[in-house]
Amino acid sequence: MKLAGTDFRLGRQILRGLSQCAFQTNEITGILFVVAVAIFSWRMAIFYAVSAAIGTLVARLLKADGELLDQGLFGFNSALMGLALGNFFHPNPALWLWMVVFAVVAAIVTVAMAKWLRLPFLAAPFILTLWAMWPVADALGLARIELDAFPAVPWTWSTAVASALGSTLFSPNPITGVIFLVGIAISNWRHAIVAVIGALTAIALAAHVGAEGSAISSGFVGFNAVLAALAAYVIVGKDLRFVVLAAVLSTWLASYIYRGAPVPVLASGFVVAIWLELAVGWLNARFAGKDR
Repeated sequence: MKLAGTDFRLGRQILRGLSQCAFQTNEITGILFVVAVAIFSWRMAIFYAVSAAIGTLVARLLKADGELLDQGLFGFNSALMGLALGNFFHPNPALWLWMVVFAVVAAIVTVAMAKWLRLPFLAAPFILTLWAMWPVADALGLARIELDAFPAVPWTWSTAVASALGSTLFSPNPITGVIFLVGIAISNWRHAIVAVIGALTAIALAAHVGAEGSAISSGFVGFNAVLAALAAYVIVGKDLRFVVLAAVLSTWLASYIYRGAPVPVLASGFVVAIWLELAVGWLNARFAGKDR
């Protein structure tokens, strides 16, 4: 009975780790996220699920905080690592090997940041791990998928919103985005609305500055805003003003990093945006006193 209980708890931790890629703590949401990714790429879905399991197991071996483990917070950075590897590199035997290795590395970094970082670690462990391996990918036997520039093509709001939602899981597919949104709504319907607000904000900004149509329709300009909106609502405060501000900040930051960094932008825009909001909140408490 004890073993069965342990297995059940581990399964819940892994599934919740999958759902934490959108700041949810829900096993059904985690299953739907895997289905959503599988519609885009079965290989990425395997990487996603296996990496989440590895990350969770490594965190358990490192005696990570039990409450955070039960929330799935030690699985999602490894899960994102698996998704990114499946998205950016051609499939070969080396990729499967390094998927396991970097899922472990991301988990170790996550546990360390959870222990020592005063700010929420968010997706920083995954981002830092992938940025560190990016320059040496060729030496590791990994072949990058060459990404073309975004062409000018017509786009629609509905497709752009759905693709932005799907792109949070590295799966820019409208059907994936719809399933992703359903998964969030099952966990928390307010979060689903917040995710759409984030996507709409980013798309409106991109359209205003004349971004190429395919950058909008693929979800590239919107996924950081979706994540930032969700994180702001869950972590900063349940206030739609925080949501919109985070979406605007993350879209600008992601664009800035994309134009100047020698590495993929990933979810860096949303992470920095949330850290900035938290920092401003800390400063605001010092400015909100009575004038003298």
